[in-house]
Amino acid sequence: MKRIILAVCAANALGACASAPGEPAKKGIEKYAGDPRLGEKTNKICFTSSIDGFSMNDRDTVLLHDGNRRYMVEVAGTCFDLENAESIALDDTTGCLTPGDSIIVAETFGGSFGSRRCMIREIHTWDRKAEKPAETAEPAEENPA
Repeated sequence: MKRIILAVCAANALGACASAPGEPAKKGIEKYAGDPRLGEKTNKICFTSSIDGFSMNDRDTVLLHDGNRRYMVEVAGTCFDLENAESIALDDTTGCLTPGDSIIVAETFGGSFGSRRCMIREIHTWDRKAEKPAETAEPAEENPA
């Protein structure tokens, strides 16, 4: 029991060092400001049936793969299950994914299956061939598809 409490205290202490005091952590697309891979804002991704993968998912963004094209999608608010998603589905009404449509996230946790609907807030193109800035290295790397 003491080990669990010490582990929780240590995790809290390390979490406090994650951002400077008084400086709010960046969220969503804002995290990629200045990243040359982040492209123009777009209003839709058409032919959603050709989306064949995803990567770099966290609580408020996910990179969708469409063959050689990539799109950084920000969801409204925080979508807790997106970070641990094992699969996703797209809920679009017109065959084109637009802000206001949803990503349905599925994950398995402790043997139980759950899903959550996350509304899309913003979509940007993503140039995976652009050089990633060294000072903003992220722990989750994009998987080439």
